[in-house]
Amino acid sequence: MRRTVIAVVTSCLLAVSACSSGGSPTATPTASEADVVAWMDKVCGAVDGTVKAMSDEPPIDMNDPSKLKTGISDWLGTKVTAVDKSIADLKALEDGPHPKSKELATAAQDGMGQIRTLLADTKSKLDSSNDVNQVVAAFTEMVGRASELEKAGADVQKKFDETGLAGAAQKANNCKGLQAPPQTP
Repeated sequence: MRRTVIAVVTSCLLAVSACSSGGSPTATPTASEADVVAWMDKVCGAVDGTVKAMSDEPPIDMNDPSKLKTGISDWLGTKVTAVDKSIADLKALEDGPHPKSKELATAAQDGMGQIRTLLADTKSKLDSSNDVNQVVAAFTEMVGRASELEKAGADVQKKFDETGLAGAAQKANNCKGLQAPPQTP
């Protein structure tokens, strides 16, 4: 179960970053391609903090209910903090060189916000739970809501594709590091 939530949330973050899409960049009269690529590198760098934070697994010890609750709650708390930093970093990138920088940064912030809400809601449920069954139920519900994150990621991906920034993302080093590995059956 724990690998499932990590894989789903991380793949959603990758989709939010929009760094793995195809397409060609659109020329902008006010910004050089290098400026746009540098900006995309910062956007992907902002998302990368959350991706790195999500790369570990929550401590799940079914033999000690108090450790289970505390461990997962603390784990979720560190993830919420990482998402908050990514959102703040994306907010700072709204005035980028692309004509739609604010629109794109806001879309990425919104996607990250949905991830934050899911993590924070789950943490709140865990913190108010009275027994191990409620802890497991809250964590399982989070995993079950992964499709909501996939949709949010797809919406952001669509926004990036529509503006033609996929080519710039493919050239940005931080975006290259976020590209999703091929899916295995």
